[in-house]
Amino acid sequence: MKAKLLFPPFFEPPTAWLVSIGNIRLGVHLLDGWCIEVRGQARVLSRSDDMMHLLPLLEMGRVQFYEYLYRVAQGRSELKEIPSSFPAILLLRFALESSVSDYWPLKALDWIEAETTVDSKIREDLRTLLSKPWVSQRLKQRAERALKQC
Repeated sequence: MKAKLLFPPFFEPPTAWLVSIGNIRLGVHLLDGWCIEVRGQARVLSRSDDMMHLLPLLEMGRVQFYEYLYRVAQGRSELKEIPSSFPAILLLRFALESSVSDYWPLKALDWIEAETTVDSKIREDLRTLLSKPWVSQRLKQRAERALKQC
């Protein structure tokens, strides 16, 4: 499934829905923060497992996604904090920890390489990733390069 940015956002007060991924929606609840709606049930993003549904965001690229968040934040004062509050670390950690193939870790590395600093939890996940037997040479080299840049 492909992530689709909703511009303008779809408002169902108190939630602003920002992204659709198939029948899943990602949004911001004005009181509780980032949330996801799966099969009509909305819940606040808090667990690593919630990120499974959001992996297609990694295909979009960090720069494009954050440009969108900043554009939305400029248009609505109540959403001004959304770029800084998005749980990117949770998403990246899920991609690195739960994968059994190169696809999502490589997409996560695209996001990591687009950032200016790398969180210490991400660095630890990259080190753990290097020890997994299924990791390809290409993924190993990119993870090592990302660790050196930290």
